[in-house]
Amino acid sequence: MAGRIRGFPAHFPVRDDGKRSWRYRVISMLSRAALRALFGRGLRFRSMERFPLDGPLLVVTNHLSNIDPFLFGGFGPGTMFCMAKRELYRHRVLAWALAGCNCFPVDRGAADRWALRTSLDILAKRGRLLIFLEGTRAQAPGMKSAEAGVGFLARRSAARVLPVAVWGTEGALARGRRLPRRVPVTVTVGEAFTPDVPGGGRPDDQAIADSIGRRIAQLLPPEYRGVYA
Repeated sequence: MAGRIRGFPAHFPVRDDGKRSWRYRVISMLSRAALRALFGRGLRFRSMERFPLDGPLLVVTNHLSNIDPFLFGGFGPGTMFCMAKRELYRHRVLAWALAGCNCFPVDRGAADRWALRTSLDILAKRGRLLIFLEGTRAQAPGMKSAEAGVGFLARRSAARVLPVAVWGTEGALARGRRLPRRVPVTVTVGEAFTPDVPGGGRPDDQAIADSIGRRIAQLLPPEYRGVYA
């Protein structure tokens, strides 16, 4: 699929040594500077020492705003990978920049086998993959049901899962708003764990995804827990 996107490289990732490309380093630095300038002391990171630097690791978080990916790109330690909706790759230069930041396209309207294979390959090579649990932004400050694909990746890869909770970004850049506002934003990192995968019978990927969702909900204020309250 990615081969049909102008600007996206034929070989992904652009570096195979586990290090950041120069595009990744530059955009990460710019993201940090912009977010610090915007939020100031209102930007809080809790328990970042829990963030494993080794893989395979699924970094799974809730999703409230378009600001969320920049929090991880700017402040996440080490090198990570991330799925991003295919619509973002319409412009050749943006596709080129995203690929340099280890972001690869996913078609959210169908079972995207290429994206799943790419994800499993990243994890098989002991990479760290950022996943937004609900698949898209929540309409309001409350978690939606997890996408079963998260459970599938956890089951098939046997990777550890790092639950991360984000809140406040929905007030900084709500849907339909063009310019962000300065509000308190918090990112809390939980304990990495290996989800229980029942043996025998038909695998229940949704149940695995929901178990991850409950871990994230425990890190959020009650009003943000939504279906996992």
